[in-house]
Amino acid sequence: MSLQTRLAALITAVGADMKLVKTSLTSEASNAAPVPTGFAQNNQHSITAQAAGMTIGAPSGAAVNGNSLLIRIKDNGTARAIAYNAIYRAVGVTLPTTTVVSKTLYLGAKYNSTDNKWDIIAVGQEA
Repeated sequence: MSLQTRLAALITAVGADMKLVKTSLTSEASNAAPVPTGFAQNNQHSITAQAAGMTIGAPSGAAVNGNSLLIRIKDNGTARAIAYNAIYRAVGVTLPTTTVVSKTLYLGAKYNSTDNKWDIIAVGQEA
């Protein structure tokens, strides 16, 4: 098999196997139903000016046990309601139900394939 053929096969395999993706960074200004990615080893979804209440949807893609997800939320100067898809579960933290006006909020999660849940294990709110 030629080097060119092997390289083409490798590119195809990497494209089909999303588990090889190390980092996924996504961002949007506002969305009533944001959907972060979950297929990469490290996923970050940023919401920069949330203008409505929201329900954070189940991450897209096939997650692998131990994948990380960081969600960063900031409202547009008005407190906004936050709800969560049932795939998220709080582990040792309390999930916030609203934003704090003009303050950055972080939610850190790990994928638990045994329970098919994104365990939110860290919550950080700007003071």
